[in-house]
Amino acid sequence: MKTSHSVLVVSAVGAAGLWLCERQHRRQNALDVAQMHQAWIAEVAENPRLRAAWTPTGGELPDEEYANLLHANRLISFLAAKFRVGLLDKRSLRVQARWLMQREIARSYWKRYGGFRNDEASDRMDRVFNAILSDEYTAVA
Repeated sequence: MKTSHSVLVVSAVGAAGLWLCERQHRRQNALDVAQMHQAWIAEVAENPRLRAAWTPTGGELPDEEYANLLHANRLISFLAAKFRVGLLDKRSLRVQARWLMQREIARSYWKRYGGFRNDEASDRMDRVFNAILSDEYTAVA
């Protein structure tokens, strides 16, 4: 093998390794952020003072209902993290989303906050995730 071919092969292998390392780093960051989010939502859901501080203004949302919506948010965020890192593909996400949307609390959450989740979607993965949940919400509702 010529030296130029060897250099080309080594460069390609190195570039692929860097790409894989970067992808793994992004996935790990997504999981770390999801873990922090889960801890925060759990704390707000269980702490009445925090829940009162973070309840949407307007007073139309009873405390118990808001606590249930926070729990729905935790489950939806958990599914989003699993989808982002590749633990759920589109088909398996659709199965999970259908099961989820068969619960009144998940439908209430999606009706109230689905639009916000669409507004805050930062990339194609978020948009695909939201579209699947919206499809299943529509199918069940």
